[in-house]
Amino acid sequence: MGLSQAVRCRQRLPLGSMFRKCIPLALAVACFSPQQAMSQSLKEMLFADPTNIEINLAYLQEQLAGGNFKGAAVTLQRVLLLDPTSKLAKVLYAEVQLRLGNLADARLILRELLADPSLNQEMRLRAQALSDAIEASQKRFAFSGSMGLASGSADNALAAPKGPKVQFFDALYDSTAPEVTEPFVDYDAAFTASYKLPTYRERGLTAGFGVAGRDYIDINMADSTTGFVSLGFTEKRKNPWSANYNAFVTDVSGHNYNAGQQLALSVSHNLKGNASLSASLRGSETRHFNYLSSSASKPRDNKVVGVSMSYAQPVTGLPIPLLLTATLGADDSNAKLNYYSTQSGSVSVGARTRLRAINVSVTADFLSTEFDAADPLIGSDIRKDERSRASFSLGYKLPPSLGGVDIAIDGFIADTRSNIMNFRKTLSELKIGMRKSF
Repeated sequence: MGLSQAVRCRQRLPLGSMFRKCIPLALAVACFSPQQAMSQSLKEMLFADPTNIEINLAYLQEQLAGGNFKGAAVTLQRVLLLDPTSKLAKVLYAEVQLRLGNLADARLILRELLADPSLNQEMRLRAQALSDAIEASQKRFAFSGSMGLASGSADNALAAPKGPKVQFFDALYDSTAPEVTEPFVDYDAAFTASYKLPTYRERGLTAGFGVAGRDYIDINMADSTTGFVSLGFTEKRKNPWSANYNAFVTDVSGHNYNAGQQLALSVSHNLKGNASLSASLRGSETRHFNYLSSSASKPRDNKVVGVSMSYAQPVTGLPIPLLLTATLGADDSNAKLNYYSTQSGSVSVGARTRLRAINVSVTADFLSTEFDAADPLIGSDIRKDERSRASFSLGYKLPPSLGGVDIAIDGFIADTRSNIMNFRKTLSELKIGMRKSF
């Protein structure tokens, strides 16, 4: 099929209509199903007839879905040769160049588009957003932060065991710990500075510090405040990776309680259909202070090695955006006394979506923990726990005229089952909060 036939094909299916199926780039990738991938025969048709607009755009869609941005750039160049005036093609091409790190080419195209008085409002907003992203990427130093405040109520705030009996020295006694419901206030503030290294491959350093705490309104024996610092390094490549170090110190009811540090290495990989797979290896240690002149918590000092793997997959073909996630994890904790040492495994599944202006997320997770030895204070049985938890979050961002504050309602319910009745408990809480980011 020659160029005249391609023009007639474009008249049957307007080029702008085809491109609206592809823009913005992120939505194009998310909305493309792997089952819609081009067959080998269709690919051969493209090589046989490179001026066919429909085949080019179908091939472009496959390239975007597979993360083949270099190939997508070539395809868009070919489309622009067929229709040099297509503003939609230019916006797509600028975004692909931005993804490839070719900022000069992307900036040139966007300047041309933004200077065009005939550019419609939708395309102008997209082009301006890409232009702003390019300018922001050129800043080596950046500062950000957030402050949050929330209030809610916690059922069984002191984690009292459920049931009328508790066990000590293999004997049963009446439980005197009540399940109390306590109102609380949560607060936090964090600040981060980042620096982009002047290297060919995009690398960055981050440093941050902050504070977070909870104040129970009626009782103060469980009030806590944690201060923390963090350092990080990231490198963007085909498989981006990062290294992060965190340290913290916690104060409970006005007294030093514990301190710890953690080092985590993470790597991720983009899969077809806009899915992603990431893995993390972490090592940490926690040390306890003498609390209220007692060293009873010292034997709980521990070192932990853990691994986790996460998978994220957008679901297409729905009237709403939907992202599904799944995470597997395992931890090995070694304490000074072996009856505080544990091995644990966890699994978590979650879903995130957006209903009109409200962000919705739900998560269900399961944690299984086995201790290395029996606690002689409790009895001769080695403790084994299983915890199931369900949580949710509803979020809404106020318009800029009202400060752009994020409003959220969060809650969870958790049930712990154990072979030792002292540790069987149910916890739940519900809170509403606000957060301002800058």
